[in-house]
Amino acid sequence: MKILLFDLDMSSKRKAFPNLALMKLSASHKARGDEVYLNFYLAQCDLAYVSCVFSWNKHKGDGYIDQCFVGGSGIDLKAKLSNEVEHIKPDYDLYPDCKWSIGYTSRGCSRNCPWCLVPKKEGNIQAWTSPKEFYDPRFSEMLLLDNNLLASPNWKETLVELAELPVMVDCNQGLDIRVLNDEHIHYLKRVRMKVLRFAFDHISYESAVRIGIEKLLKAEYNKRRLSFYVLIGFPNDDTAIERMKILQGYGVDVYPMIYKDDSGKEPELNLHWDETLSFRGARGNLRKFLRVVGKL
Repeated sequence: MKILLFDLDMSSKRKAFPNLALMKLSASHKARGDEVYLNFYLAQCDLAYVSCVFSWNKHKGDGYIDQCFVGGSGIDLKAKLSNEVEHIKPDYDLYPDCKWSIGYTSRGCSRNCPWCLVPKKEGNIQAWTSPKEFYDPRFSEMLLLDNNLLASPNWKETLVELAELPVMVDCNQGLDIRVLNDEHIHYLKRVRMKVLRFAFDHISYESAVRIGIEKLLKAEYNKRRLSFYVLIGFPNDDTAIERMKILQGYGVDVYPMIYKDDSGKEPELNLHWDETLSFRGARGNLRKFLRVVGKL
């Protein structure tokens, strides 16, 4: 059989971030002996799948999306893979530039942040699988996509297993500093991580951010190994500069996250620029920060 996979989020302007669902579908079909093609338009095929993570890319499927199996948060929040496909090792060869093992050890989230689709898509936090399920020894890095690892019921087992793997781990979606405690830090220190990522998206948990940073510094984490996503431009919130100044006081890295609506449009940012606000972070973060500053 000939199988077509369409990743609507792929762009010629930037390197494609691997679509995990398509990688699992590819692995499943290749195991049956099928031929799999990614974003390759054939005149005829036996099955076609479309996946779209970001709603603003959905239009790329106009004209053929109705003839395919569709999924992804940009199209259908309830579409799911079968249990057999969900727990298959991904086909990393589908994206030749992929350099990490990728997967989830937990799904869902215990929070209900108004800017986040995860609870609507996946429900409350639940244990999912072992990182060994998607680990590929070809890669020295692992990208963990858990939405709230430290709040998951299997967080300790996950960190123990990660510590046993010969990989550098990146918790790409961030860790929840509101639940961080000394036991979490003890096990986190056993895992190879270049950076710990957190988020400071709302001023209401300023106290938790301060307490968490102080705990990490006391545990001898270098401040430059601590990075914070900062949501900017969410409707009716004007605390971005205040939050960035708080983080500036600790000298940690900051990664501005500009809010986008379903159309992909960024809001007009109407924040007061204060020349005393400086920025610390990686070069890529700085470029994004300068984009934000240009709109202030």
